[in-house]
Amino acid sequence: FIIKVKKILECICVNCGKLKADISDPNFADKIRHIRDPKARMAVVWAHCKTKMVCETDEPKEDGAEGDADEPKKGHGGCGHVQPAIRKEGLKLFVQYKRPKDEDEDVKSMQPDKRLITPSEVYTTFKKMSDSDLHLIGLSDE
Repeated sequence: FIIKVKKILECICVNCGKLKADISDPNFADKIRHIRDPKARMAVVWAHCKTKMVCETDEPKEDGAEGDADEPKKGHGGCGHVQPAIRKEGLKLFVQYKRPKDEDEDVKSMQPDKRLITPSEVYTTFKKMSDSDLHLIGLSDE
């Protein structure tokens, strides 16, 4: 059970609860289009999302740059929050934020920030998820 929770956390943004993968990305859309089995869908979405370390925001549109007559592409709508690595130790989950390389304080401070993520934080993050994101991951909205 805790491994499933960890995988779901790795698929969504820990700040806004949106899926890290963008359905308008043709590469991702092709991967999940024909998968009906929830376990297989979860595995594909997790494999795609686990490496993404930023919740992608919509790109701002340049006014009159290209003059597109068709409707604008619907964006992902992410928050831009940096995503932590999620580690499981025993029955506990830890979030581990990578330190930026430009911080030159101490050699000791090069260790990443690591803290326990509480079950209430996980529950709050899961409540933020939309029904469409739940379906994309392969979960029911109940």
